[in-house]
Order: sequence, then structure tokens, then C-alpha cells
Amino acid sequence: MKDAFRLVFDGQIPNYGDYNLVVASSRGGGADGSGPRTAFVVGYRWKPAELMIAPTHLAGITGAGVPAEVNMTNLAHALQWEDGSYEVGTNVGRIFRFSLEPEPVLAVGPGAPLRLAQSDDVVDFSAFMEAFIARA
Repeated sequence: MKDAFRLVFDGQIPNYGDYNLVVASSRGGGADGSGPRTAFVVGYRWKPAELMIAPTHLAGITGAGVPAEVNMTNLAHALQWEDGSYEVGTNVGRIFRFSLEPEPVLAVGPGAPLRLAQSDDVVDFSAFMEAFIARA
């Protein structure tokens, strides 16, 4: 499954080989966090410090929108909420709030949902975000 997410990311992002990837999801659109969630393949790299956030349709593991680049030249804010989710915003008003799970269960394609093992990736991403937030 990680290979499928890599293909989605690589197909949308220039210089794709430079990024580590995690799968994240947004909070649902309702006032209480209910409602549909958006999935993202989030690419990150330490040097230069940068996030590439690619909306993704899980059902077919395909791109679902225009990816966003967030780096030190366009970063308006970056923070971690008390619930553990992250938020990053750009100077042109794009805001992304998302969370990660070490082993998310994802409904991809027909059949039973699959568990994505990304616990080591989540640890590394958390360290990256701590440094990214400190630089913001």
C-alpha cells in the first residue's frame, strides 16, 4: 500500500524523491468533527524544511486535488493542537489541519479496509514538525 501512495505522490510532485511520506487525514467538516474526512499524502523533508500536502482519494488511491507546498518562504503559521493534530497555513490563505495515526485503517478499493503500518514514519514526522513549528 505504501508503494501505491508513493505513486500518487510522485505523479503530482516535482523532485518527489526527496520526500518522506506519511498518510494523514483532516478532521471532519462538522462543528463536532463529524462528517467526511479528507485524506492526504504528506511529503516532508528536512533540508530545505518543507511540506508537500497532496489530497488523496483513498478508494482508488488517486490524487484528489492540487497539492500544496509549505516552506519557510510561504509559511504563515504552524502549530500542534492539544488533540495532537497539526495545522499549517500559507501566506496566501491555504490552511491544512490534519492528524496522523501509527496504524490507520484505510478503506482503499473494494474489499476489507487495510491497516497501514507507519509508526516509525509518524515518530520521524513528529520530530520534523516539532522543528518546523519552532522555525515558524
